[in-house]
Amino acid sequence: MKFLKLSIALTGLALAPMLLSVAPAMSQEALRPISPKFTPDPQVYVGKAGGDVPLASIATSKANGQCQGLTQQAPNYSLTVQRDFGFLTLKISGDQNLSLLVKGPDGIYCRSGKSPELSGAWVAGNYEIWISTPDGDRAPYRLTISETSQ
Repeated sequence: MKFLKLSIALTGLALAPMLLSVAPAMSQEALRPISPKFTPDPQVYVGKAGGDVPLASIATSKANGQCQGLTQQAPNYSLTVQRDFGFLTLKISGDQNLSLLVKGPDGIYCRSGKSPELSGAWVAGNYEIWISTPDGDRAPYRLTISETSQ
């Protein structure tokens, strides 16, 4: 019995570094679900973009817009839109060019630049959001969600 406990403990110790190295690639934040007339408006979140996965490989060829840069495998955020919006803006801003990828029930959209944004009508459903940097280096950003044009 002592041998079995020792084997399990050693296996756990051997796997720990591997599991820890995977954890950053699996980080994802679930944003607060939104419906029209949400408060506060805007909702603001901060994070760090970058990674080692080409954004274009996540977007596939079906994306509307150019998907540039490097990100992490898992989305930075998941967002639940509870009811259709006639107008909603999702905007990323930071100290350098960034790219924004949004996969949702009505398609896949990419935008790049100093402050990329997606604005317009949004249908109810679940959205996955990735943010990338040109070279994959970690860079701070600010995500703003609003029902008004900013």
